[in-house]
Amino acid sequence: MRAKDAQAERACPGERYTISVAICRTRQRNQYPKCLLCPHRDPEVAGSIPSDPKVSSSIFHSTSVSGAVPNEINDYVIRKIGQAAAQFLRSQEPGSSRLAVACDARDNSRSFARAFSEGVTRGGADVVNLGTVPPGALAYALGADGYGGGAFIGGGNRAGGINGVRLWRSEAQLVGFGSGLDKIGLIARRMRLGRSRLPGEMHSVDLLADYLSYLKTFAPVLRPLAIVMDGGNGAAGRVARRLVADLPIELIPMHFEEDGRSPFLGKEFPAPAVVAAVREGLRRHEAGCGAAFDFNAERVVFFDETGAPLRHDLAAALIATEMLARNPGGAVALDLRFSAALQARITQKGGQALRAPASRLEFAQHFRRNEALYGVDGTGLHYFRDFYRFPSPFLALLMFASNLSRDPRPVSQQVAELEQWSQSGEVVIPLPSAEVGQVVLEHIRSQFQHAEREMIDGLSVRTQEWWFNLRQPAGAAELRLNVEAKSRRQVRQARQNVEKLIKNALAESNP
Repeated sequence: MRAKDAQAERACPGERYTISVAICRTRQRNQYPKCLLCPHRDPEVAGSIPSDPKVSSSIFHSTSVSGAVPNEINDYVIRKIGQAAAQFLRSQEPGSSRLAVACDARDNSRSFARAFSEGVTRGGADVVNLGTVPPGALAYALGADGYGGGAFIGGGNRAGGINGVRLWRSEAQLVGFGSGLDKIGLIARRMRLGRSRLPGEMHSVDLLADYLSYLKTFAPVLRPLAIVMDGGNGAAGRVARRLVADLPIELIPMHFEEDGRSPFLGKEFPAPAVVAAVREGLRRHEAGCGAAFDFNAERVVFFDETGAPLRHDLAAALIATEMLARNPGGAVALDLRFSAALQARITQKGGQALRAPASRLEFAQHFRRNEALYGVDGTGLHYFRDFYRFPSPFLALLMFASNLSRDPRPVSQQVAELEQWSQSGEVVIPLPSAEVGQVVLEHIRSQFQHAEREMIDGLSVRTQEWWFNLRQPAGAAELRLNVEAKSRRQVRQARQNVEKLIKNALAESNP
């Protein structure tokens, strides 16, 4: 048996050639990086590899790697994550050896992008540097040019002292914890910062023109329209200028200057100063609508002509109207907390409304799995099937403008007919422990046996006059309640009834 075993052959993850069992075992003893991904790994050998104390496990979150600079995130840590990402993505798609890398406009993001790229090349893959562009441009690169994966270096809208990286597979599918990010973290913590025998190379590509040309194919006919746009001092400014350059859109810019230390970082989006600036711009220029982009140019909030910010579900109703006019019968995915008015509008326009989980990763997976035409989540991410099933605030802007070309009524008048329901907002209800959450949900579910019930994300109960969703964020000792009804009085009554049921359920679970 031993002689036969010694002659057997294996293959390292992502490699086309085979190796003997003896070589396999030697590689494991020498901490060969891909051994951590291999089904043939010896648990004792893998478990004996010391963990790098400089790479904390706490920086690996559900959808990203992020932490404080420089204690948790620095060049050394980012370089190791790049090398680990290259090892993982190559093991997933053996035929691919190129990763696209982009970053936001933060002061330290460019240097982190270089460190990450160095790690990728050490891991044996090539890097194509896209520069400072929005995540949507990275998605375009992944979808149009066939890269094996992508990375975006940035800290989102969080404070300037935070930074990190998000990763995607070749089809612009986010790598989350449980779908690869946990393994990348394991490799980064256990792997020596060495160099592949065949290191990769670095190249730079300017794809902004091609990216914008692709976006413009979705806006063939627009009527003249003045739009106030706020760029949040991030990447949105220069992208928006070039996007509308040859379109019948009069751009009224606010905060378009890129600032790596934007005063809006770490604040709610949109910040009160942004809302005030857009409102003043609309008043002064008598523009038709407004739009504010976050620092990454990833999310967008729309404004009516009076300067009132639109809820994401109301803006989505106008965009969905345009999308369904172009694609009759399409499916639209929406955050299950959104108004019933949005679902009614989708049905009215001949579409199919797909209620989706509230969490970002689960929403994106639901959108892809159901092959939806369009989707919007509760944070203002607008997903499009024909944009590689990825969020694009700029495509959302073009669809919003296209709807105004199709329906010339003021935005405030269009959304007024959708505001037929009253909402409670999201109410946070503390629990004594995370473990009792599911017990409470099941107890409340049993109290509504004659109503429409679903368990997509927590419990949703619907009647003709009101509905509520009660969910528990993963691992949290709390429940979050959203109630909507035909009147404020009904909202108040429904909320009180559900809170009373929660109180009773907690009393029964702790006699």
